[in-house]
Amino acid sequence: MKLSQIQYERPDKDEIIAKYNQILSDFDTAKNADEQIQVYQDCIQMQKHLNTMASLAYIRFTLDTRDTFYSNECDFYDEMGPIFEDYGIRFADKMLSSPYREQLEQRLSPLIFLNYEIAKKAFHPNAIEQMQEDNRLCTEYKKLLSSAKIAFRGEELNIPQLGKYKESPDRETRRQAYQAQGQWMKEHAQQFDDIFDKMVHVRDKMAKNCGYENYVQLGYYRMGRNCYSPQDIAAFRQQVLQVWVPFLQQIKAQQAQDLNLDHLKLFDDSIWLQEGNPQPKATVSEMFENGKRMYHEMSSDTGEFIDYMLQHDLFDVLARPGKSGGGYCTELPEYQMPFIFANFNGTYEDVDVLTHEAGHAYASYRAMRSIPLYELTQGGMETCEVHSMSMEFFAWKWMPLFFKENAEKYKYMHIGNALSFIPYGTMVDYFQQLVYEKPDMTPAERKSLWLDLEKQFRPYLSNEGITYMEEGGRWQCQSHIFERPFYYIDYCLAQTVAFEFLIEMHRDYDKAFSCYQQFLNAGGSKTFTQLVQDAGFPSVFSEETFSKMIPQLKQILESLRNNLSSEQ
Repeated sequence: MKLSQIQYERPDKDEIIAKYNQILSDFDTAKNADEQIQVYQDCIQMQKHLNTMASLAYIRFTLDTRDTFYSNECDFYDEMGPIFEDYGIRFADKMLSSPYREQLEQRLSPLIFLNYEIAKKAFHPNAIEQMQEDNRLCTEYKKLLSSAKIAFRGEELNIPQLGKYKESPDRETRRQAYQAQGQWMKEHAQQFDDIFDKMVHVRDKMAKNCGYENYVQLGYYRMGRNCYSPQDIAAFRQQVLQVWVPFLQQIKAQQAQDLNLDHLKLFDDSIWLQEGNPQPKATVSEMFENGKRMYHEMSSDTGEFIDYMLQHDLFDVLARPGKSGGGYCTELPEYQMPFIFANFNGTYEDVDVLTHEAGHAYASYRAMRSIPLYELTQGGMETCEVHSMSMEFFAWKWMPLFFKENAEKYKYMHIGNALSFIPYGTMVDYFQQLVYEKPDMTPAERKSLWLDLEKQFRPYLSNEGITYMEEGGRWQCQSHIFERPFYYIDYCLAQTVAFEFLIEMHRDYDKAFSCYQQFLNAGGSKTFTQLVQDAGFPSVFSEETFSKMIPQLKQILESLRNNLSSEQ
């Protein structure tokens, strides 16, 4: 069955609530652990159906945010999601207080019960109204960002389509593209400010209704973090500032020198070669053919995966008016289907879709077929991002398929951008923490805070001369800040682990890939910290991790740069 053939049907809310009440009653009257496990399985089956329909509605809405039917369906889940979550928490509470809990943990997994404990901390019935409003505001933001129509050089473009000009080898073209986006954002500044201000206050009230001082702790619980704390993230952040930023400043100084620039501006940040970043030398259809060949050569399992994705039309990658920006991978659990959403724009980022998002999809494909307990198929978001960011590096062997003679240039640019990301991602997370600790900041104060953090985390970069960006508005097009608070640090933790895989890959590719597949095989059956330990890597929160990693990464980077010099 292809994605387009799957029939969508809105769940009947009264029927779902009645089923939940019956499940709760059946669990109470169960006479032993076996009967309670049967009730558990009935509950999970219903939740899989709900998740499948919600995911299908979201997919079809993001494919065209102007579609009023699926827009209304997303509104339905925005409203009903917290109510269904309430019933899910009631069931979790029954599991936690079961007289047969010890047997249930042995038959299922202790980790499920740990996650239930965290889920209870992340929810309170008194916060349902705020959760519904938060969902509504997220949808409003997505519609605003997707509505962008930016006049640029005779074209009318949305933000993803503008991306090819922001990656132009011509510096003035890049500047104008950023300027055009900044101008559009400034014209809609009041809307961005209003939406986010409402979000912050709604989330603050949500946290207080759940019994917390502010949204920071609640945000961590709602991310389902089960093996590290805000204090661990604070220690990671300090290492970024003390060790990583000075390391990156050296790299950025070299980048500016290579580009014949005195200093880097925002529109130079991702450009690593004077002639511009390498672009794929293939049509869209050729890229998918190359992707198919890559995954078949990588392993029999990845070959089976990519065939399945292509046969069932589980990609939608072309940018078009009305389509939501960005990219994501989600899944339809009832059909064991991953789905990849993206916006191709003719840049190297199109290839990243076939590595990063496909890394997510591959992990999901494996987990849904090999892990019997649905709740353990997916780990925390930091675990999921290890799957995708590591696949980007494992795919390096096949970059000549996409970039031909410019494959080494792609690798050099890719690792440069990955190294650059760590401070940015950490800054995004810290920005959110400071905002939620002081929810009554004005919009101007939030923009000023962003600029202050830029000076600490990205001292090598300037927003000068770019409308709205130089005022501190850059963060408002970072959708995670609006839609998924405290998600962004997960990318940084995952990138750190992906660097470990890259280092191991250079020592023994096959051994590293085998280790990666074992990491994937666990799905969410182990915590992130346990998975990292099982892979033989040091904790990402250790004070020594960056200092030990940096010399090896520097060696890889310099080797790639020397290869480019020898080619010229």
